Amino acid sequence: MNVTVKIMKTDKTEKIVLEKGSTVENLLEKIKIKPDTIIVLSDNKPIPVDDILTENQEILILKVASGG
Repeated sequence: MNVTVKIMKTDKTEKIVLEKGSTVENLLEKIKIKPDTIIVLSDNKPIPVDDILTENQEILILKVASGG
């Protein structure tokens, strides 16, 4: 299954190959991004890490920062 991933901070877009039935969390593990450091969007809506991805789904990853 192919998923297109765009990471906003780097403006990098790539196709990632995952097994059918993979979740957002599986995707993040594969590209080595911690889920607590980003927001994942699909169709401009936030999606949880346990969402199951579909063939040719487009994912946007926004890195978040916090501080004081």
